[in-house]
Amino acid sequence: MTIAQRHPFLLLFPVVCLAACGPASSDGTSGTGGTTPAASTGGSTNSVTVSSTGGNTQPVASSGGNTTPSDTSTGGSGPVVTPSSGGAGVPRPTGGAGGGFAGGSVGGSVAPPPPSTTGIPAGYPMPSADNVAKCMMVGLTAGLCPGGGAGPVCMQCLFGGSTYETNESPPPSATATMEAGNYLVTVKVGGPMAGDTYIGTESSRGLLRSVTTTAGQTIDYAFVVNVRGMEGQPNHRGGPAGYPGLDIFFSGTNPQVSGIGYALATAATKPVMVYMASDSTGCDQTGNVFGGWGQMLPEYFAPPVGIANYANSGASSNFGYWNDIKAKWSAGDWVIIQFGHNDKGTADSAVQANLERMVSDAQAAKVTALLVSPPARVQFQGNVLGSQASLHAVSAAGAAKSKGVDYIDLTALSTAWYNMLGSKAEALKFHAMGSDATHTNLAGAEKLAGFVAQAIKDQNIALAPYLRQ
Repeated sequence: MTIAQRHPFLLLFPVVCLAACGPASSDGTSGTGGTTPAASTGGSTNSVTVSSTGGNTQPVASSGGNTTPSDTSTGGSGPVVTPSSGGAGVPRPTGGAGGGFAGGSVGGSVAPPPPSTTGIPAGYPMPSADNVAKCMMVGLTAGLCPGGGAGPVCMQCLFGGSTYETNESPPPSATATMEAGNYLVTVKVGGPMAGDTYIGTESSRGLLRSVTTTAGQTIDYAFVVNVRGMEGQPNHRGGPAGYPGLDIFFSGTNPQVSGIGYALATAATKPVMVYMASDSTGCDQTGNVFGGWGQMLPEYFAPPVGIANYANSGASSNFGYWNDIKAKWSAGDWVIIQFGHNDKGTADSAVQANLERMVSDAQAAKVTALLVSPPARVQFQGNVLGSQASLHAVSAAGAAKSKGVDYIDLTALSTAWYNMLGSKAEALKFHAMGSDATHTNLAGAEKLAGFVAQAIKDQNIALAPYLRQ
C-alpha cells in the first residue's frame, strides 16, 4: 500500500523531509530515539492534521516554575504529517542522546540543573516529525480518550509493542519488562493550525494540562516518564492490561503536535525520581473511571523530576511494595508517603511507627521523604464533612516532626475544598461513578494533585523549583 493510498488526504499538502527525518540506523532506530513503525493493527483515521513547523528551537531553560510559556517558534511551517491509520508498535530506543547531568539530585550532594518548564534540556532527544507519523487516531471510550483526555479527538502513540499484552496479573510479560525504564520525552506542541492539546501517558497518567496554541505557534516541552512492566498499580489482579513500552496520548478539539522525541535515560541523564508509596487514593488507576492523585502529579513537574508511582489498592502503612521502591531509588531521589485509608482499627501510634520506619530507610539511602496525610472521604454531616480522624493524619504529622521531614496535610486541604463545594452531591462529581466516597475520578485526582503541588510551593519544600506551574 502506498502512502497516498493509506493517507489520501496527504495529497492535499506538499510533503518534504526535515533534516530530522534522515534514514534509520542499522538497528532500526532513528537519530532522535524514534524507530520505524511496525505493521498496522487497524483503527480509523480522520482529517485532523498533526503538523510540523520546520526547524527545532532550543529555548533557554527557566530557573523556576513558569505558568506562561514564552519560548515559542512562529516560523514558517514545514511538512504536514498525518498520524497513521494503523498501529504504531515499535521497538524501544537504543539509548539517550548524551549530555545532561551526572547523578545530580535535589537535596543531594550535587545539585541538578535548573528545571526546564518549557524547552528541551541538554541530553534530551529533539522532537521529530517522523515519530508523530507513527501515531494513530482512535475513538473515545465512555467519553474519554485512551490517555484520559476529554477529546473529542484522540491520538495514540505506542512506542513499544502494539499488542495489548501486558499481563492483567503479575508477573509482567517479558516484553513489558524489557521495555520498562525512565524515558526522556520531548514534544513540540502546536503547528500551522490553532490548537488545544492535552498530553497523557501510560495508563491515563496526566503529563501536561491542555495547552492552547495559535496558528504558527509551537512550544517545546520535556518530560520524564516512568514506564513499568505492570501499567497502573504494582499488583492489580484482574485489572486492565496495557501496552508494553512508552505510550503517549494527545487529546483536544484540535490537538496539534509537530514533533515527538523519546530515549531511555542514561547514567549521564539520570532524572530525579519521586517515588509514590500510597494506597488506591494515590495510585495509577486504569480504565478512566477511577483516578489516583499520584497519577496526575506528573502534570505539575518539569525535568529533571519524574514520578514513579508504586501506590497500590488496599495498601496500608505496613506497605507491601516498599522493598520494590527501595530497590529502585538512589541517593538524591525523593519518596512521597501517604497512608491511612486502609489502617482501620490500627492505633495512631502504630501507623506513626510504620511511617517513621519508611522515613528512616529513605534517610539512610540519602533519599528525601515527604509525608502526606490521606485525602478526605466524602462523608457529609449537613453541609460540611464529618470527622476524618480515622485517616490518621495525626500519625503523618507526628512522624514528620519526629524524623524532621516535610509534611503536607492533604486531609485538611481536601476537607476545606469539599466544605467549599458545600454538599455531598457537588463533591461526588469529582469521585468515581459519582458515588464512591473514597476514590476520585480523574478530574478529582487532578484537583488533589494540584493541592499537593501548591502546598509544595507554599511551604517552600525543596521540590518547589521543579514545579511546572
